[in-house]
Amino acid sequence: MAGYLEKRYQFRQRVAQLRDGRQRQQIPTANVWLSVFGMFLLRLGSFNALEQELRRCKRWESWVGCRKPSADTIGRVYSQMSLADARQLLVEINRISWRSKAIHLQPQESYRVVAIDGHELSASRARCCDRCSQREIKVGEKTVLEYYHRVVVAQWVGVSPAAILDLELIAPQEGEVTAARRLLERILVHYPRLIDVITADALYLEAPFIRLTLNSGKHVVIVMKQENRELFRDADQLRAVTQPCVLHQGHRTTRLWDISQLSSFSTLGLAVRVVWAEESTVTRKLVGGKPQEELSQSRWVWVTDLPAATVPASKIQKWGHARWDLENRGFNELVNLWHMDHCFIHNPNAIEVLLLTLALAFLVSYLFYQRNLKPAARRYLTRLALAGRFTEDFSALDGATLWASQQQPG
Repeated sequence: MAGYLEKRYQFRQRVAQLRDGRQRQQIPTANVWLSVFGMFLLRLGSFNALEQELRRCKRWESWVGCRKPSADTIGRVYSQMSLADARQLLVEINRISWRSKAIHLQPQESYRVVAIDGHELSASRARCCDRCSQREIKVGEKTVLEYYHRVVVAQWVGVSPAAILDLELIAPQEGEVTAARRLLERILVHYPRLIDVITADALYLEAPFIRLTLNSGKHVVIVMKQENRELFRDADQLRAVTQPCVLHQGHRTTRLWDISQLSSFSTLGLAVRVVWAEESTVTRKLVGGKPQEELSQSRWVWVTDLPAATVPASKIQKWGHARWDLENRGFNELVNLWHMDHCFIHNPNAIEVLLLTLALAFLVSYLFYQRNLKPAARRYLTRLALAGRFTEDFSALDGATLWASQQQPG
């Protein structure tokens, strides 16, 4: 892994540029960051578990260096670490990965689609900070305050791997879309040529968010659920007098309506296109040892600015559903297998830097597994089992540095 990171990204030199606010550093910032980065690679669940590993003699020195931090030092450094530096490191690795085609589009795809969505992190009824959101919940007969953090994440969808571009903490009493606009402004600056389409949930169907995207030369595909919208009613009326296109895709049959040049989105001031899909899916399952078929039906409506002559309605449907990549290949895996929701330290700056570190560990471990290991090595090795192999490797290194840029000549 270290050899791969050095060869592809000059990784150790980039990590050496990270800074924090300490006046007198006894342990370099890079050593602390590499400790946490290694914690995520090994899927450890807490700073205390990491400290137990770091205290073992002649093991982590090869990865971190001679000066290894304690759990308290890690928390203190991450609370003061430069958020801009951590974010820039993720941006640089993402850009290099795209240039080298380590991250790539699927066959016959030419648009880079980014999904934006919110996620709630850990909650507590005891500890809070000035950036915590609050809510009242019922516990038995009592009403108690619960403190929690939320985050907005931008992730490429329909690509391999589903890398995270950036994220933004949502401030208390702030709407998710307000934080998403800050995130969108930043990723449009950092990834101007690596974003073509923004896809999002119905919450983001508002004029300021869409206008910000369109003014940057990008496109939108956003779900519409609010039936009281004038745009929804007009699309429904036109659908009633238009013949649908019927698509058969495996077990799913879709009736698809493509309605262009609707001017009912008055606050946006631009004509939009609505793609309306009614999907019928047949699922087969065993019940009591006997095969049964179950029919499920769903309705999806998407709003987009992309013209029908350029992008067919079936592709809008595909991108609209690809937004679930952020749930399935993003939040679901990161929460269940990478401890994303664990509160390692209750500090807003530390939380955000930790999430950026996690995003980078998620990306490079996937790339190392998929792009560097030979098919024969991957045949009986899962990405989760790879973390166990990393743990085994530390015991065989005897403290010799893994980073080529840190090795002494001769």
